[in-house]
Amino acid sequence: MQRLGWLLVALFCTLKYTQFAHALPLEPAKLASELKLNSKIIRVRLSDLGSSLQIKGNGLAASLAMKPELGNVQADEWEVDCKHSKITQPTTGKSRIIPRSGILIEALSGILSINGHHFREQVVLYPKELLSPYDSSIRTNSQCLVVNHLPVEKYLESVVNGEFNSKWAEPAVEAQIIAARTYAVYQMKEMRKDRGRVFDVESNQKDQMYLGLDVADSKGSELVARTKGIILTDPHSHTKNCPIKAFYSASCGGGTFLPGQIWGGKFAGFKKVKCPYCADAPSFNWNYTLSFHEIEKRIVRGLSNDANVRKSWPKAYLNNPSQWMLSNVRVTSDAERASNIIFDFKDGETFKVISITSNAYQVRNWLDATQLKSTRFTMELKGRSVVFHGKGSGHGVGLCQWGAKKMGEKGFTRDQILTHYYPGFKISKIL
Repeated sequence: MQRLGWLLVALFCTLKYTQFAHALPLEPAKLASELKLNSKIIRVRLSDLGSSLQIKGNGLAASLAMKPELGNVQADEWEVDCKHSKITQPTTGKSRIIPRSGILIEALSGILSINGHHFREQVVLYPKELLSPYDSSIRTNSQCLVVNHLPVEKYLESVVNGEFNSKWAEPAVEAQIIAARTYAVYQMKEMRKDRGRVFDVESNQKDQMYLGLDVADSKGSELVARTKGIILTDPHSHTKNCPIKAFYSASCGGGTFLPGQIWGGKFAGFKKVKCPYCADAPSFNWNYTLSFHEIEKRIVRGLSNDANVRKSWPKAYLNNPSQWMLSNVRVTSDAERASNIIFDFKDGETFKVISITSNAYQVRNWLDATQLKSTRFTMELKGRSVVFHGKGSGHGVGLCQWGAKKMGEKGFTRDQILTHYYPGFKISKIL
């Protein structure tokens, strides 16, 4: 009895809230939740779920993520207050604080929903207080850190329609699935080098768009199965079947860029290629207009969310942004793309002028990447407004999705599409 008492204390050791420890099954045969984590399981951080969660499913088993052997509580619904890092069983009103090691919720039926969005397998809930050195937004927002654990191949069934379209020509979709799988495998290997990380990829455009079961369809599942285990590898690596970071974007605007041109650093093996195939893309040509006043506001907002970039901006500006008025905007270009944007600010009191240079890719995110669609643009000043004239959508590195679509329609094979956009890399089967 004393041993059992200590186990219960270890599992539900908060005094602030009434616990649901009494609901724990005690026989090991009834244990259901065990954290799934191996080379075939990917950990996806679910974004933009909100600060209050309703998790539903048939027989959801909740347990401590790191100690499932202590038992679990089974219910069809859980409520999560992310602001206070608290999980509640609505039918009983019993609650507990989410520990830093996480609460694991497994769908015994295989499917669960979070605020109406459906996901497979398992989710792990971490408190918002789980400070991460990798993403400052975890510190500042009121959302939980929610990570979906599921097989890579099931993950890809959602990415198909999150990133492209299963109804496109089959060779194009298969090529894009292989690129997406390669990117995922690369991220899994890289992220797991640091044991402090609790997820491998984001569910948004930081990595790949993953929307769970809501966008998966039978055609996408069929094409994922057809390409099972196939990735792009670096033939010059000393490691066998070493995946590349298989970047891709919506449309390249006529030609791809090298990773180093966009992000700096070195990514061996990538080459710039011409792309005469994406001219029909909706975003092949675009224009975007912003007033100086709106640019000023977005710069301030961007700097407030990015501590690393703030370090490179003058303290005179950071100490009092409202004192500085934007007086001019200039751009420097590198091989048909904007490399840097130069902002000239004038002090409203002393009329002193400072010029600040920022990376165009970073500025694009500040000014709204959905409208400033790529860094392949020129600028035109009209009064106190800037008109951006651009081509393509996304960073323009690796596979061009709209180009691949057209190649598939023209009769190119899956492998021909991949070797066009990733010349020099090898197509390998790892499973």
